[in-house]
Amino acid sequence: MLNAEDKPERKQSSSDSELEREFGARLRQAIGSRSVLSFAKECGISDSLVRKYLAGSLPGLDKALTMARVAGVSLEWLATGRGSPEQAADSAAKSGLGPADIDLDLLERVATVTLEELQARRIHLEPAAQGRLLRVLYRHFASRREQPDHDTVSNIIDLAAYR
Repeated sequence: MLNAEDKPERKQSSSDSELEREFGARLRQAIGSRSVLSFAKECGISDSLVRKYLAGSLPGLDKALTMARVAGVSLEWLATGRGSPEQAADSAAKSGLGPADIDLDLLERVATVTLEELQARRIHLEPAAQGRLLRVLYRHFASRREQPDHDTVSNIIDLAAYR
């Protein structure tokens, strides 16, 4: 096991400080008009940590990936400035959501509200139909970054019944 004395010293070069400044600028651009606090909450990290990154500290890969995903920009662009910021959003839209992109808390809330609404209206769906309805509702709320509510769920159920 290595301790601090066993690690070779790494001197900070001018390119390192330039990378840190540029990362902070790209992160600011990615955050856009959102507040740092709201962006940090969406990422699940503290606003003080996001402010450190804006000031020039470099995040680990896990934090950079989370921030890129929440901001809707490519990880490559956020980390290096290469490519287009929109690349990740374009590829995500083409491929749909992957398992790592699913907000399990939102999915649970969507399922709860939907099943309560179906039960209150005495609507019985086959499991496959329930699954499709939950998928549509989850994508609706996730794309708008909204919390599910009974009125919206009820309206979407009505629309689905008349297709």
